[in-house]
Amino acid sequence: MVMNRDWLTVQLVEQLQERIENDQEIRSIVASLTGTTLPGLMEYGCLRKSLVNSIPSLPPAIVSSTIGKALSAVPSALGLRTVGAARPARRRIDVQPAEFYVASSEDDLDDNWKAFSIRFARSAEKVGLKKLVANGLRASLHEMTENALIHSQSDIPVLVGYRVLEETAQFCVADVGIGVLASLQSCSDFSHLGFDHQAIKEALRDGVSRLGRNRGGMGFRQVFKSLAEQWGILRFRSGEGCIVMDGTDLETDRGSEHFPPGLPGFQVTVTCRSRDLAPSEPLL
Repeated sequence: MVMNRDWLTVQLVEQLQERIENDQEIRSIVASLTGTTLPGLMEYGCLRKSLVNSIPSLPPAIVSSTIGKALSAVPSALGLRTVGAARPARRRIDVQPAEFYVASSEDDLDDNWKAFSIRFARSAEKVGLKKLVANGLRASLHEMTENALIHSQSDIPVLVGYRVLEETAQFCVADVGIGVLASLQSCSDFSHLGFDHQAIKEALRDGVSRLGRNRGGMGFRQVFKSLAEQWGILRFRSGEGCIVMDGTDLETDRGSEHFPPGLPGFQVTVTCRSRDLAPSEPLL
């Protein structure tokens, strides 16, 4: 498969990981990158955290971009810098092209988080999504972040990010915790699960969590509800499994699956479009 050597996409992240596992060079590929998608940037951060000595830093073209500057505003083990203080929290709830948030526990879902999520919803409206859809995405963002904080069992804070472009709004939630399979296997209801992709599919079902069936669930029903009749793209990656759903009438049992190299934790990407349009830049 020929790699797109211009943009840091999730596909390129997987291919870079395969090259590393095969003792192939990746530094020149990374150095030549000129742009990045939101999930590509965040999954690369997860990869860097898991393979500290093998992954080069991203080039100035990405670091100095709008999304790169937004990520540099927060210190995160999964981001572009790990030390220093975060920039002062925004008090205004104006629109932003991209923004990131770091959460260590549910206590971090405070007033600053509320303002962050409102900015996301308003930014989604600004680029053409209906208010009802934008608010649904905001609710989904909260559900997915809360899910990561409750279930990841990681000492590394969760990284949350969003970006908007014409008629498209997207958010990602990434952690490097125990992953979906190990989380569900901790409950006897799911001890039969043996593969990451099976665990992802199970977790997407309504009412499923590591507490058992019909015990509150992991919040994905809100995601599906928010994207009903929308041109949504959902990507769920955990361990050696990945499921992508694309289109309208998204349901748990639909979507394509593939088997990337193992990556710790759980990475969720939710994209919503007002119509089936060709984006000006890669989404995933």
